[in-house]
Amino acid sequence: MTTAQATDFLKFVDNGQFKDLFEELGWAGIGRGAKTIHVDFGEGREYEAVPVADQSGLRVWVVESERLADASEQRAIDAEVQKVSQVHLLIFTDGINQSWRWPRRGATAATNKRLLHHHYRVGDEEMGMDLQRRLEMIELPVGKKLGILEIQELMAAAFNEEAVKRSHEASQYMQVMNQQLLDCGCNTEEASSLLVRLLFLFFGDDTEMWPDDTFKKWVLNHTTAADIHVKLKELFGVLCDPELDEALAKPPAGKYADTEYVNFRRIDGMYKEPVDLPELSEDFRQQVLKASDFDWGKVNPDIFGAMFQQLVDLDELRRNGEHYTSEENIMKVIEPMFLDEYRQRFEDARDNRGQLLKLQDEMATLQFLDPACGCGNFLIQAYKHLRGLEYEIIKRAEELERDEINAFLDEVKAEGKRNSEKQRRMRDRLQEIEDGGAIHFDQSVLRKSKLSMQQFHGIEINQWPAKVASTAMLLVDHLCNQVWGNSVVRLPITETPEVRCANALAFDWRELIPRGEGKTFVFGNPPFIGQANKSPQQRQDMQRVWGEKYEGYLDYVTSWHAQSLKFFEDREGEFAFVTTNSITQGISVALLFGPIFDAGWKVKFAHRTFSWATESQRKAAVHCVIVGFTRAKEFVPKLWEYVHSQGQPVALPVKTQINPYLMDGSTIVVKKASHPISPELTEAQRGSQPTDGGNLIVGPEDYDAVASDEIAAKYLRPFRMGRELVRGLDRWCLWMATEDFDPEDIEKSPVLAERVTAVRDTRKRSTKLATQKSASTPHLFQENRQPDFDYVGIPSVVTEDRAFYTVQHLSKDVIAGNKVYVAKDPTGLLFALISSSMFITWQKSVGGRLKSDLNFSNQLTWNTFPVPALSEEQRQGIVEAGKRIIEARRKYPERSLADLYRSDAMEPELIAAHDALDEEVDKAFGAPGRLTTERERQELLFASYSKLIAEEKAEAAKKPAKKKRTMKKK
Repeated sequence: MTTAQATDFLKFVDNGQFKDLFEELGWAGIGRGAKTIHVDFGEGREYEAVPVADQSGLRVWVVESERLADASEQRAIDAEVQKVSQVHLLIFTDGINQSWRWPRRGATAATNKRLLHHHYRVGDEEMGMDLQRRLEMIELPVGKKLGILEIQELMAAAFNEEAVKRSHEASQYMQVMNQQLLDCGCNTEEASSLLVRLLFLFFGDDTEMWPDDTFKKWVLNHTTAADIHVKLKELFGVLCDPELDEALAKPPAGKYADTEYVNFRRIDGMYKEPVDLPELSEDFRQQVLKASDFDWGKVNPDIFGAMFQQLVDLDELRRNGEHYTSEENIMKVIEPMFLDEYRQRFEDARDNRGQLLKLQDEMATLQFLDPACGCGNFLIQAYKHLRGLEYEIIKRAEELERDEINAFLDEVKAEGKRNSEKQRRMRDRLQEIEDGGAIHFDQSVLRKSKLSMQQFHGIEINQWPAKVASTAMLLVDHLCNQVWGNSVVRLPITETPEVRCANALAFDWRELIPRGEGKTFVFGNPPFIGQANKSPQQRQDMQRVWGEKYEGYLDYVTSWHAQSLKFFEDREGEFAFVTTNSITQGISVALLFGPIFDAGWKVKFAHRTFSWATESQRKAAVHCVIVGFTRAKEFVPKLWEYVHSQGQPVALPVKTQINPYLMDGSTIVVKKASHPISPELTEAQRGSQPTDGGNLIVGPEDYDAVASDEIAAKYLRPFRMGRELVRGLDRWCLWMATEDFDPEDIEKSPVLAERVTAVRDTRKRSTKLATQKSASTPHLFQENRQPDFDYVGIPSVVTEDRAFYTVQHLSKDVIAGNKVYVAKDPTGLLFALISSSMFITWQKSVGGRLKSDLNFSNQLTWNTFPVPALSEEQRQGIVEAGKRIIEARRKYPERSLADLYRSDAMEPELIAAHDALDEEVDKAFGAPGRLTTERERQELLFASYSKLIAEEKAEAAKKPAKKKRTMKKK
């Protein structure tokens, strides 16, 4: 691409010739079916979105108007375009100013409020160079046609890459300075504390907090390698000195008037703590100057948390369960929690100034708390978006007020009335509105905003992230203030967000946020630590917050739910967290959601399981859910699911309510049952437990050696764990729990003697008393649960991508190990039911997980499986359908269940057999017709479960209560 060609592109842009521009870029034109979209906001605010180009379904729309549409209007226009053109680029222009809007996340219905906003002003050289570069990136070679995914990736690269590049460059500067500080003898805390302060100073140089490059010039002219550590400490003291304010006078006054510090501004309260630094190097000083040359004003403060995360050991982060949360995932929490509601209320009150001002006042009463705030990403996003909304409220209220004043002045002028005091006040107010934020350092502009950083609170256990959070909030506040004008600066800084460095599970949140007039919203991304990986301190934390309800099964993250319940005992509000998906699975559901529902909370919104990678360069992939809770009597629950765990959310309709399993249905919690609640099911129990150190188990590599011993060979039996059952592998065991076992055989057989002795030694070394006792019978499995009948074998774990749970009938001569469950199934009914889509849906919905794999449990999954009472016809239909599955399997004797049930390679006749089985089972559950989705089956399953539980309770109520035995007095 030549410079001349790039200039030609920009000429099309400057002349408003967008159709010609995209034709020159090699994009296809618009088909006949594309129509202009009209959006009318009333009062002359009418816009037209005109399609000008289309490439494989990605359509470009242009909105030309005399006045550039404001942010809320642009979102509304985007929403209308979204209805007919999901993947699109919107260009707004008034002939001079342009706004190019591209969805951050591609084509989803939820992106219209998360658009990347790129400004361009005709004639602006710097903006022109930036736009030229983007246009070069989306130019297509002659005759080249890209698919929709390719063109989306191209657009994302063109419109997103600069922000990513800048954040990486900023991070690299920080990494170099961090290492230099460590090399000079600073510890991690000292280095981090200094870097946070330097970050603020870099940012101040580039965002008009003070005259350009004040800090850079100070380092260059007033420090040396020998004294920079002393001078920095002195500077931070000056920045907290109230007398620095006098330097703002004209001419400057006070003790700093004629000093090197005259151009700095006070940052009261932020950095009063002294920072102790060893002597630093010239390399460090030069790196500070080099970093000062970087434009920190172009780095989004949102990513400061991720940037500083690079300075911490990754293993330490994992031990603490810390994961940086991206803006995309934060918005999944705060939008349905409160942002969407306040945005809608703004739209509803758009033409009522009184209601607008009332809404602003209400927003000023709200409190926000992230009790695991890390570097403050949730607080930053909440503050930024609420300040943006408040700005729109203020501007709209001023528009209405201006119209009212002009109408009044026109009326009195028409009546010929003389100037009155009221008319003068009205004219002054009109002038004030029209002046906006033009006055340099004008605090009156900031007084228009009633939102305060002091409404935003954080709790963070580590000191340096807490400092990052406070600093990043100040920088975001500065950017929010500059929407009124670049000269509007909140200095000296007298109010700051309160980020408390404390253990959130050993600290009463009410001390941080006393009960106020408005609601409190609690949100965040607490540490992800599984129940098996908690440290002793973390177990103490959980016992403290859960009290008697703590049973040891819950993940560490649930402690924040427990604290939220206590916090909201005496105040109004809501809470929502990003958590591991384990909280909606298995036994955790009853333990967590039971107390939450008992306290009167309901699920307001939820995102089902999704996989997310952080914006840190060292990405952490975690399977998460998001669940938000409310006690409001009236609300519309919102639910999203993910077709692919790393894909985009899809909104689901909710007819009734969201239950603990994140489905539309009854809020009943499935609890462990000691026996099957269905009359159709028999007991299932776990197979036998060897606890033998591997000495009673015989693998293929040892089989010949054992079988050649005639005595040992008498006791060889086929042995199956879940792995062998599913993958068709062979293993054996030495099974001496038989009637014809002769104890003397052990001494006669070298093989038995060696292996039994090894079992005894293994069990004696155990720390468990029961295992030690079983050392007295080392020839036997520690636990013998082998059935004396043929049975259906159920593997305890199957992979998550299975369409059906893989089970198999086994002979009583096959010894089932502890990774297989066994159940009596003489007719084949159980085999058929477990092989159905209805069962695996139940397993996925209420069963536990081993990592992401399905983990069968007899008490939680099997005993609760709500098979309704079957007629003989239904029972026989299900059994026969199950037999056809077995027949389909037999056609491929060389293939294991794992091979037969690969999600991408199931044979057509096996699929057909399962479809026929599903039809029978679905009908038995009351399906009105063919079911095609998991959600349809979930609705039937939970309805059946509720019915069976109710019947069981009713039956129990009929039985006479057992009389308590009392001791008779003699």
